Amino acid sequence: MNPAGTAVKHTRAGKVGRQGAKALFAFAARSLQQAATLLVTLLAARFLPPAQYGTYSLAIVFIVLVQTMTYTGFYQFILTAKEDDAAVLSTCFWLILGLASLASAGLALAAFPLEWMFQAKPLGTVLVLLALVQPLASFGAWSSAALLRSGAITRNFAVMFAQNLAALTGGAFLLWHWHSVFALVAFRYLRVVTGAALHAMLGCDRPRMIFRRDLAGKAAAFSAGLYGSRLLNFLARYAADLMLGMLHSPAAVGLYRFGNRIATGATDIINQPMSSFAATQFGSAGRQDKDLATPLSRFAGTITLLSGIVGAVVIVFARDVIEIFFRSSYLPALVVTYAMALRGAASAGQLLVEPAFAAIGRTGWVMIFDMVSAAVAVAAIFAASPFGLEALAWTQVLVVLGTTVWAFWLLHWRGTVRVGGAIRNFAAALVLSGCYGIVLHAGRRVLSTLPFGRLEALGLGLALAAIAGLALVALATRLRVFSFQAFSG
Repeated sequence: MNPAGTAVKHTRAGKVGRQGAKALFAFAARSLQQAATLLVTLLAARFLPPAQYGTYSLAIVFIVLVQTMTYTGFYQFILTAKEDDAAVLSTCFWLILGLASLASAGLALAAFPLEWMFQAKPLGTVLVLLALVQPLASFGAWSSAALLRSGAITRNFAVMFAQNLAALTGGAFLLWHWHSVFALVAFRYLRVVTGAALHAMLGCDRPRMIFRRDLAGKAAAFSAGLYGSRLLNFLARYAADLMLGMLHSPAAVGLYRFGNRIATGATDIINQPMSSFAATQFGSAGRQDKDLATPLSRFAGTITLLSGIVGAVVIVFARDVIEIFFRSSYLPALVVTYAMALRGAASAGQLLVEPAFAAIGRTGWVMIFDMVSAAVAVAAIFAASPFGLEALAWTQVLVVLGTTVWAFWLLHWRGTVRVGGAIRNFAAALVLSGCYGIVLHAGRRVLSTLPFGRLEALGLGLALAAIAGLALVALATRLRVFSFQAFSG
């Protein structure tokens, strides 16, 4: 017996255990934001008719645009820039704050004209209220990037977790007692104010009166492609809401956004946190001049498998959930739910283009990719919108699958990144997710023949989904399709 060897093994096991615990907490913290938004908006759908829900959904489309611009470009420059920390952080703070303030002012001015255009009251008032708080939200974005740059990853996750737990609790309470779109506005305020307060207390840095023009110019050049690509990506993702609002009614938007929210809200619980992990790991690899093929393969398989698992659960159990918990007027949204669940599982390539090209400093190709992808997606939306929700939803699935394939090809062609392993993992994860969905469907059919109430059968089905999901992750890990290393900061 070798005591020294045993001690080393225990030390390694303890280190692995601590890393696993940190990874689990990080994922939970990042997922909670998506989960909070999903649960609160679904609770709103329980109390609000499709027309009112559609009015709020239209407002959120424009707020998401402001938030998207806040969390990209200058935000990613903070993560990847090799210059002095103090200069990068202070310069980028003023850039981010200025961008958010200008965008918010523009949105506030356009609020009531948009209400008139969409014929959706009280859209103007909701937009003004949400726009006013966006400059404060930009402070949280900057502080989060500063924490990630300094390596204080666990602290960033702790702030994120506390912020979203407070928003979820407060938002659910508000909606339960105040059946109004303004309860959702209050939920957004609660999230922003809580986050800003926590970042002010726990952040690792404070804004300084430093603004280097040369560094600002470099940050602007770096960010231009990313901002352009995010704008185009926004149009591809939300043009359907805008088209339905203009061509049909807020109720049509409500149905589409509800069906979309069930699916993408669930898959975004996976995709958004994984996108953040990818940005951090690709940024680190880029600063150290490491081969990007390894993280690309790791994330392609892991993201696709996890989003595929969630998508399968959504497809199998969505009808039961709507019939038990929501108004029957939302059942026509099911076709959108099924399509968007598949779209989320097929989007890994799209998610990885931006962090990969940002890591090698070729963000112009991100804009080119998103420009072409968005042009195709928007054209498809315009072509499919007159044929109703079903055609609109399934068209988007085909577009996303095609652009994911193109994403891998572009990374190989212009990024000179080896993509063979990533394509293998992507395809294998899709196959494994499909098999998982078949197992869940068979299990649900069996449960429907047993003497259980609908709620009990749903609970048992979800328990089966959890057990089968853990087994699938274990199998995928052995096949090297799934990797827990993707959850490290």
